[in-house]
Amino acid sequence: MHQSRATETQGNHDLFEAFNDSGCPICTLTLEAVSRYMTSTNYDSVSDPEIRKQFETSHAFCNFHAHQWLKEAFILGTAQIYRDVLLVTYADLRRRSFQAVSPGQRIGSLFGRKKAEPDVNGSLGQPTAPCPACAILVETETRLLRTLLIGLGEVEFRDAYDGSDGLCVPHLRTGLADSPHQKAFDSLKQRAIGAQETLLTLLDESIRKHDYRFRHEPAGEESGSAARAVSYVAGASGAAKPVER
Repeated sequence: MHQSRATETQGNHDLFEAFNDSGCPICTLTLEAVSRYMTSTNYDSVSDPEIRKQFETSHAFCNFHAHQWLKEAFILGTAQIYRDVLLVTYADLRRRSFQAVSPGQRIGSLFGRKKAEPDVNGSLGQPTAPCPACAILVETETRLLRTLLIGLGEVEFRDAYDGSDGLCVPHLRTGLADSPHQKAFDSLKQRAIGAQETLLTLLDESIRKHDYRFRHEPAGEESGSAARAVSYVAGASGAAKPVER
């Protein structure tokens, strides 16, 4: 995907800033982008017909982002958005009628196999567009990973990255696979090795101090390492797109 010079420069600046924060910088910036989208949409959703129409096709948000939205959204905008969505499902529901399903089709559906014939009743308002917050997440993640990989070709950028916590495993996996040059690959690999060795040491110490013989010892740097390991392996909550299986 082509990036403008201005977008790439902004991405570089944002990444430099995120390198100073704890955790995966891609996760940090992706979550910030989704949060900004939620805030702006919260103010514009009632008056913008295009946003309202988009929500009709996407059924507003996925489960995760719907509950994120609910924590900070205006009641009026939420009521209007979800009224639009319910009108779609309501109309589809009114049109539906019973259709006999053979035992083979029923078993196939349990295992995720699609029916051989089309569903003449429709799909009860099945979304025809992705969750808009997920779309922001994927676009931001893709753009910033590309910017990071390009940036790792420069000494100053590489040094700044080496001082960060590095990428979480989901973003590291993508970064290693998409590295455009040896410098990017080596930088990602070496930083990840260092981060994982540190986490393993802290986890070992946490496990040791849970032994009754050492429970009297005061907590140290290992405190919180289990939660850090979860975020490192899985990515920050809501920040990494699901792995396609």
